[in-house]
Amino acid sequence: MRALGLLILAIVPALAGEGSETRYSLSVTDEGEFATGLRVPGADNGNLLLVEPSFAYKSGDRWRFATSLAGVTQTQGDTHARVRVKETYLDVTLGDVDFTVGKRILRWGTGYAFTATGILDPPRMATDPTDRLSLYQGREMVKADWVEGKHDITVAWASAGVLDTRRPGVYDTTALRYNVLAAGFDTSVIVAHQGGGANFAGANFTRVIGTAVELHGEFAWREAAAVLFGGKYTTASGITTIAEFYTTPDTAYFRSPGLPASAGRQHYGYVRIAKSRVRERPGWKEWDVAASWVANLNDGSHVAVFDAGRRFGNHFYTYGHAQAPAGKHRGSEYGAIPYSALTSIGVTFQL
Repeated sequence: MRALGLLILAIVPALAGEGSETRYSLSVTDEGEFATGLRVPGADNGNLLLVEPSFAYKSGDRWRFATSLAGVTQTQGDTHARVRVKETYLDVTLGDVDFTVGKRILRWGTGYAFTATGILDPPRMATDPTDRLSLYQGREMVKADWVEGKHDITVAWASAGVLDTRRPGVYDTTALRYNVLAAGFDTSVIVAHQGGGANFAGANFTRVIGTAVELHGEFAWREAAAVLFGGKYTTASGITTIAEFYTTPDTAYFRSPGLPASAGRQHYGYVRIAKSRVRERPGWKEWDVAASWVANLNDGSHVAVFDAGRRFGNHFYTYGHAQAPAGKHRGSEYGAIPYSALTSIGVTFQL
């Protein structure tokens, strides 16, 4: 990715002119982690230092360059450091077509905790669907978008890792997505072919009803069918509830890591209740709270997740995050997590 970044940085200055815009940001997070009830040998505490700079440059309505990095230093017994390139890409608009080259995060799936149709999306983590540390990484790709009224056609080729380190289970992927807004339904149809894998076809939708209700669903076929259906409801006071049901076939592509091939079709449930700005009063409106629950409905294992955070001014955010898995220690998906509780406490500085 470094070679691509240097090439793009050499091109961008030549594009500067009237209407150009530059944006940048920096986020630094220090987080301590504490585990209780360990069932395997290992450290029961650790520390994470995360530095995330981002930069974006736009020249008129035609050119845009953006990059986002994450430097991670993690100590848990031993200390490990690495740099992740989350995104680095160049967008060019020519007529009605937008072209993208580089590493880009796409979100084609409509689900929050799960996705069946997000074939180019970062892998979802049901216990952390909001990506609270912003560590999602994109795919290296070449992409073209054509938009005409309510119609949007995207063609993309994503590599399994040209400059990136190749990731297990990731293949060169050619994908086509057609999106249209019809009768209030934001609907997409997706077809794809992966090198070393089977062909993929799927469709998803989002439907907003009034100002409080949103419904979404996904259907995908790759050797067998995977289905997701969910909804979101927001009260007048700002409390948001999300619920999802997801079922996956017993195939290597859809099977959750750690489950045996004999596990059969799996069914999952997810519920999240969250409130930003707990109360519109000084001392309360700076707080955000959330509680969620994710479960494998086949084996009865589940994880409860709690989050609370408070803003201090415009630059500091302190938070706590806790997970409590439950279920049979052997033979269940979430019960096999090697601790009875995990608590993280951190502070983030944003500029």
